[in-house]
Amino acid sequence: MKSKREKDLEAREKAVKAREEAVAMREEAIRKESFLTTAIREKKEEWFDKVHLTVHQLDIIIYIVIALLVIVVILIILEAAGIFKIGG
Repeated sequence: MKSKREKDLEAREKAVKAREEAVAMREEAIRKESFLTTAIREKKEEWFDKVHLTVHQLDIIIYIVIALLVIVVILIILEAAGIFKIGG
């Protein structure tokens, strides 16, 4: 029979293994996130080489384009629902 102390040690070992697995999963997520961030930064740098703008100016242009796309999607949804008519 196992003593209470041995049972406690086994429970602690299981808890440590679970924490180690959680840390490993978090590190993997961070590694993937940093890869995505690096890819976005590299793409922006390519744009900087082609268009002579500052980082702030290019970010503003990107935000404006995203806002316009959102407006277009909303208008399409409203027209499909019959709430808003475009033309005629």
